[in-house]
Amino acid sequence: MEDFSRYKRKSLIITGLGTFMGTLDASIINVSLPTISRDLGTTISMVGWVILSYSIAVFSLLMLFGALSEKKGFYFSYKYGYLIFLLGSVLCGLSINIYMLIISRVIQGVGAALLISIGPALITRSFPASERGRGLSVISMLVYAGLMLGPPMGGFLIALGGWRWIFFVNVPVSILGVYFTIRYIRNIPAIEPGKKIGAPGSISLSLGLLALMFALLMFSRGILDTTYSSGILLFSIILFGFFFYFENNPKTQLIGVSIFKNRHFIFAGGAMLLIFIALIAVTILMPFYLEQVKMYRPEQVGLFLMITPVCGFFLAPAAGYLSDKFRASLIATLGAAIMIIGYYFIRQLNAQTSLTGIILPLVLIGTGMAIFSTPNTSSIMGSVTKYQLGSASGILATLRTLGITLGAGFAIGIFSYYKKMYIQDGMAEAKAFIKAYNSVYDITIFVLLLAVLFSLVRGNTKKSKPAWNHKS
Repeated sequence: MEDFSRYKRKSLIITGLGTFMGTLDASIINVSLPTISRDLGTTISMVGWVILSYSIAVFSLLMLFGALSEKKGFYFSYKYGYLIFLLGSVLCGLSINIYMLIISRVIQGVGAALLISIGPALITRSFPASERGRGLSVISMLVYAGLMLGPPMGGFLIALGGWRWIFFVNVPVSILGVYFTIRYIRNIPAIEPGKKIGAPGSISLSLGLLALMFALLMFSRGILDTTYSSGILLFSIILFGFFFYFENNPKTQLIGVSIFKNRHFIFAGGAMLLIFIALIAVTILMPFYLEQVKMYRPEQVGLFLMITPVCGFFLAPAAGYLSDKFRASLIATLGAAIMIIGYYFIRQLNAQTSLTGIILPLVLIGTGMAIFSTPNTSSIMGSVTKYQLGSASGILATLRTLGITLGAGFAIGIFSYYKKMYIQDGMAEAKAFIKAYNSVYDITIFVLLLAVLFSLVRGNTKKSKPAWNHKS
C-alpha cells in the first residue's frame, strides 16, 4: 500500500492555489461591471451575464467533474483545470465586445469547475483522518481570503491598468498551478481508473443542473416571470428524474445511488445547503441597511462586510484542529447554533442601533460559520468510501453554489414582498424597510434551526473516521 500522506503539503499548495483563484475570480469581478459596461458600450442587464455565464457553467459541471476525477485522477483534473482557466482568462482580457467576454467567461467557468470540484477529495486522500480537519481548514482560510481580497484588489487593478487586468492577473497564477501540478501530484494514481462514466447519467445531470441554475438566476433577477421560470424548473426536475433512473443501472450511472443512501452524507450536506442559504441573506441585505438606514458610505459598508470573512479566516484553523480532536459533527452543530445567536441579534437592527450592535452579530455569524464549515466538510468526506471521494467533493461544491443562489433569490424575493405589503398597508417606507428586513431574518432563523436539526440527526462517525485507509 502506498502512503499518500507524503503528498500532504504538495496537495495543499495545488488545492489552495486553485481554491483561492476560483474564489477570488468570483468576487473580484463585481466591482468591474460598471467599467466593463461603459468600455464595451453595453447595458447593465447585458453585462450581468458576465457573472451569470460563469456561475451557470461552474454549477452545471461540478458533480460531473467530481465523478470524472475518480476515473481520470487528480492530476488530470488540476492540469486541465488550470489550462482551461488560463485560456478563458486570456480570452476575457482580450475581449473586443460583450459577447466574446460572456463566451470567454463560460470557458473560464469550465476550468474553475474542474479546480473547485475536487479540492476536498484531494485533501481527504492525502491527509490521515487525524489531520484531515487541519488540511481542510487551510482551504477554508483561502476561501475567506479570496472573498476578502477580491473587491479591493479589483478596484486596485482597474485603477492601475483597466478592467482587463482583472483577468490577466490570473495568467501567472494559472501557469504556476500547472507547474505545481506536473511537479507535485503527477504520480498520484486515479482512485478508480476502470470506472465507467455513463453518458445518459452525465448528460441528464448536467442539463438538469444547467436548467435549475438558469431558472433560479433568471427569476431572482426579474429577467423571467414566474410562469417561464416555473416551466424551466419543471424541466430540470424531469431531467433529475431521468438522472436517478439512470443511476440505478451500472451501465448508465455517473455516481451510483449508494452515496444518496448514506444518512450522514445526506443530512450533513442538507445542513450545509441550509447554512449557505442563510449566510447569503446577510451579504445581500446588509449593504442596503447600512447605506439606506444608517447612511454609511460605500467604502465603510465594504469594511463592515469584511468582518464575517475575517473571522472565518482566523478561526478556520482552530475549527479544523477541534474537528480532528473531537467529533466533527458536534463541532459543526455548535457552529450552526452560534450563527442562530448572531441572526437573532441582527434581526434586532434598526435606525438607532449602535456601531457595536452592528459589529457583534457579524462577528457571531463569522465565528459560527468558521466553526461549522471545516468540521462539517471533514465529517462528510470521512463518511464516504474511497471510491466516492470525487463524487462527494463535487456534490458538496454543487450544494454550496446552490445554497448561495437560493439564498440570494430568497432574500431579495421575501424582502421585496414584505416591503411592498407593508407600504400598501400605509406604513412609511423607512419603517416598512426595517419591518421587511426583520421578516427575512425571522425566516432565516427558522432555516438555521433546520440546519441544526439536520446536523444533529446525521448520525455519528467518531472523529469522522473514514471507511477506507488513506494509505490504500
